Amino acid sequence: MRKLFAMTALLALAGSALAADPACKTNFKQEGKFMTGRTFTTWDVVTGVSVSTAYKRIYAEGTKSGLRVASSDEKAGVISFEQPNGGVDLSGAKATLPWNVVIEPQGKNVKITVTKTTPGGFSTSTDFQITSMCAVIDAGR
Repeated sequence: MRKLFAMTALLALAGSALAADPACKTNFKQEGKFMTGRTFTTWDVVTGVSVSTAYKRIYAEGTKSGLRVASSDEKAGVISFEQPNGGVDLSGAKATLPWNVVIEPQGKNVKITVTKTTPGGFSTSTDFQITSMCAVIDAGR
């Protein structure tokens, strides 16, 4: 009976660990307002990857997905992307959205921070921002 109880407890713990949100989702922050513009930021630590490797992976995936590289510095671990025609604001003007990626060494790991800004009146969902920004971090894995 004790073994059955222990197994049940372990399975419950494993299930809750699997159900936990990824760090890039829990680290997500939004600042600003719809009418004045918003800044979205998230980060995560990627284990067992160097700055150079994460940089190259994110650079390649970003350009393959249609982002334009505005500037980059592999040594500094910084990539500034632009998302051309990322949507429209309330006046109907097309918006080019800036994405900034910073990759910092953390021992044998890297901390990847992604920041994206939208202009005032730009409609977007929080879930979409989390998903797309976490995808950038996942590309570094």
